[in-house]
Amino acid sequence: MDKHETNVEGKAMKVAVLGRTQLLYESAKAISSNGHQIVLIGTCPAVAEYKKNENDFAELAETLRVPYFCDAAINSDRIIKLIYDSGADVAISVNWLTLISRKVIDQFPYGIINAHAGDLPRYRGNAVSNWAIINNEATVVLTLHYMVAELDAGPILLQRTFHLLPTTYITDIYSFIEVTLPGMFVETLDGLESNSLFPRNQSTDPSQSLRCFPRLPRDSELDWDQSAEYLARLIRASAEPFAGAYSYLNKEKLIIWRAYADRLPYPYLGAPGQVAERRKKKGEVIVLTGDGVLVLQEAENAFGVRSSAGEIITSSRVRLGVDTHSEIVQLRKEIERLKQIIESGALSK
Repeated sequence: MDKHETNVEGKAMKVAVLGRTQLLYESAKAISSNGHQIVLIGTCPAVAEYKKNENDFAELAETLRVPYFCDAAINSDRIIKLIYDSGADVAISVNWLTLISRKVIDQFPYGIINAHAGDLPRYRGNAVSNWAIINNEATVVLTLHYMVAELDAGPILLQRTFHLLPTTYITDIYSFIEVTLPGMFVETLDGLESNSLFPRNQSTDPSQSLRCFPRLPRDSELDWDQSAEYLARLIRASAEPFAGAYSYLNKEKLIIWRAYADRLPYPYLGAPGQVAERRKKKGEVIVLTGDGVLVLQEAENAFGVRSSAGEIITSSRVRLGVDTHSEIVQLRKEIERLKQIIESGALSK
């Protein structure tokens, strides 16, 4: 029997590990300690925020005595040969940097199993857990699916659901994934090995899916004209391990790490962004929004000091956000001043 035809039932799966992040690293260790054989580890350069990088994967490969590569060009002939020579039955993948071609996928008799932190087919693409919070979903669904040429469209192998509450932060979802994903990979490989796991195709109805695009740090700037409910969700979706939702206090950046939406028990008039109250005992600050109020609990000032919002915002007579008109006027004045300096220098010559 050719080593690239099929695995023999009851025999441990030969697994290639492809991707990045601590999630993949811990998953690799889990499948190895649960009887499956890792035969190849491939990664590409990590970003600074990752807890595990290419050096960690290289050390793991050395410990397991298996071939290793660190190269985003996974579709190259060199790496395809490396994959073929490994004799891997299947690959597991988390956060591979580039598009993996059909030719690479076809090297594995059981394909590539990809981890996706969103419900499929509803949430395809990038930052799906963040978008789920912002979009006020009731759940986030962690999905293992077969990789195909189309983005996040392959048959589903296994799913686990995490229920979202008004107090759920993106940090909580990541903690759920860290605890759950390694076991899901083990369960999936066990099921494939015993022929007891049956993939199901995703719906091809376009109306049932959302294409989620990447989020940048600037997408988390708070627009006080929005509702308090929306702003609270944005803050929860932008928390650790991300850079945090932010606004401006006296022209300096203010990161909001913890907050919740509320209503004042009295009628009021005021502009969005206005600080309405400071609850000194709780360290909370009440800010008016386009609909309702946002209760700021924890914040970080421009010097990196993180504390209760009440310790950073010390006055009720301030308004958060950027005064665009004043900034434009100030810039025009500065431009005129620089012009005068330049012209004076030119004339003096």
